[in-house]
Amino acid sequence: MQRALLTGATGFVGSYVLDALLASGIEVRCLVRNLERSQSLQVQGVERIQGDLSNPETLKRAVQDVNLVVHLGGLMTALTRHVFDQINGQGTRHLVTACAEMSTPPVFLLISSIAAAGTSEGRLRTEMDAVNPISHYGRSKRTGELAAAALADRIPVTILRPPFVFGGGDRSGFYIFRPIKRFGIHPVPGMRHRRKISLVHAKDLADSILLAAQRGTRVDPADASCDHFRQGCYFVCDDATPFYSDLGDMIGTALGKTGILKLPVPDALARTAGGLATIVSQLRGRPGVFSLDKAREGAAGSWICSAEKIKQELGFKTKASLEDRLQETVDWYLERGWF
Repeated sequence: MQRALLTGATGFVGSYVLDALLASGIEVRCLVRNLERSQSLQVQGVERIQGDLSNPETLKRAVQDVNLVVHLGGLMTALTRHVFDQINGQGTRHLVTACAEMSTPPVFLLISSIAAAGTSEGRLRTEMDAVNPISHYGRSKRTGELAAAALADRIPVTILRPPFVFGGGDRSGFYIFRPIKRFGIHPVPGMRHRRKISLVHAKDLADSILLAAQRGTRVDPADASCDHFRQGCYFVCDDATPFYSDLGDMIGTALGKTGILKLPVPDALARTAGGLATIVSQLRGRPGVFSLDKAREGAAGSWICSAEKIKQELGFKTKASLEDRLQETVDWYLERGWF
């Protein structure tokens, strides 16, 4: 039986990936920092092993006797760039190094982000485009990609770059849905330039991970120092690339609301608010959903990419339309009283 190590299993996306791995008959071991806070995993019949990405000694036992590693663990928000780098960059290096030291290294799937590649204006970003991350988060994810690619001569590595991931259980994305439900308002970054966005539902991302594990190409070691990967790297997203302003109407439709008010937010105002939010987070000692780093991403332009490569090579396709996935997400929030 195939055995996988999954990091980030207690997170939003991790819960979907765990379900997909178990449904496919894969035996799963989860790397967790705290055994008490991860008891829900035990109910699902998975093995838990305590470890920390910042402590390489705790990772050696975690990767023993597995033939697949799905590395989802990381930080979406952090108080400083150093913390981002410590987990998303150095943490990935520690984990892939532990895998490479095994006598039979496992397939290493790194779930990165479109933020590691950068924005795209005028056309869909592809895997062959040169990368240009513009945020601390994006640069830390790119550092993780390079750390994995540096050992691609010793371990099979495949990288997935999802854009905005949404679905039931997502607390970050919920802050887009909530003002539409409560007030019929959809804040839109920028005033003069309409920006587009690519999205993927967590269920579809989980499906792509299984495909990449089974038959994805692997990173060529020769690309470890290049600004793009010729193989072994895939964007995974829905084909639809709506304007961010129109996304508010789509969510409104799922909520049964019409006449959604688009509230333009000037980039300078967004950066100011992000800076203030960062200061508050630092005073509290806990990162928030919104920050100066996120404001930079919002002001940078369109975040759109093409899934053509993963569709052609692996047969990936989303199992429902973007509209249906948004409806599914809204229903999840409504049924659990999140609004």
